[in-house]
Amino acid sequence: MSIGVTSEEHSASPSGDNGSEGLSKVETEVYDRQIRLWGMEAQNKLRAANVLLCGLSGLGAEISKNLMLCGIRSLTLVDERNVTEDDLDSNFLLENDSAGKNRARASSQKARALNPMVKLEVLEASVGSLSTDFVSNFTLVVLCDQKYSDVVTWNEKCRQLNIGFIACSVFGWMGFSFFDFNNHSFLSSVEKKEGAVCDGDSGGTSSAPEAIDVDAENVLEKKKYQYPSIEEAFSVDWSKKQLVRKSRRVIPCSYFPLKAMLRAQKEEKLCADEDKNIKILTELWTEEVLLANHEIEKQTVQAEKFDYFFGPQLSPVCAIVGGLAGQEAIKAMSENGRPLRNIFIYSALDSTGTMCMFPPP
Repeated sequence: MSIGVTSEEHSASPSGDNGSEGLSKVETEVYDRQIRLWGMEAQNKLRAANVLLCGLSGLGAEISKNLMLCGIRSLTLVDERNVTEDDLDSNFLLENDSAGKNRARASSQKARALNPMVKLEVLEASVGSLSTDFVSNFTLVVLCDQKYSDVVTWNEKCRQLNIGFIACSVFGWMGFSFFDFNNHSFLSSVEKKEGAVCDGDSGGTSSAPEAIDVDAENVLEKKKYQYPSIEEAFSVDWSKKQLVRKSRRVIPCSYFPLKAMLRAQKEEKLCADEDKNIKILTELWTEEVLLANHEIEKQTVQAEKFDYFFGPQLSPVCAIVGGLAGQEAIKAMSENGRPLRNIFIYSALDSTGTMCMFPPP
């Protein structure tokens, strides 16, 4: 069954408008510091943005916080799961007595308190039950800790609808964020080209191909970026001759256990037995390392630590992955700043955070 409209549980904006007008006086005062950072135009774009966030895990809570505080128009929280003891360890939006309650609804009270000016709605449903018509009303879709098959499905639908898309997960001590803002525009500083420095009316000519005006530091340009789908990003054939050498430079060690975990999800190999899951993960990890022409013994995350990828989400990992996801979401909705492309991987096991562009250019 496809689900359309959700509950009317929300806080109204003090401006009383529908998001199509500019900021009210109250909003301008509240958002004053960030307006000084990225400007009124960017804040107005945030004020008009509607975000759908699915999955109120510890990671989902971090991203919800960042979205509420930046001043979007509305945030819709979607989750069909109930709160577990592991959720209480990682989701700071939950009260101690939340066990057994729906995760989205149990998280909504504290989320709403972060910024009463943002319209907050709750939907107790699965990602798979959402209708395309319902999702088409949003500016950005964020999937947190969802099944790989659902992520692939909604990534393709968002590309067709020209809606910004973020998918992210935290597996114990490791996490990642994937970004797809295909054909979206960003306003960012013009990249300076190498050349001679020009100091105004010197009257001379430079032998360099192009001179640079040292005063032109704030020149901005609007540019569209092309992004691959998540299937394209995680299906690179690193055994191809033209990629063998490049793979050693561009693939971090943390990529391989992540790819193994995503493969295990995609192929539905994981079960309730953690020991069996570790064995499956080890086999897939070994295949991925060798396929990319890397060496097993040089990996900074070895198979004996794969038990750290199961169990409760580590809160600091949620904060790091969720913080960067929130940063890129703000860039996309405000069309402000040069985006990072297109996969961020963080591993607390070897203390690495790496931004990757896959497939490589």
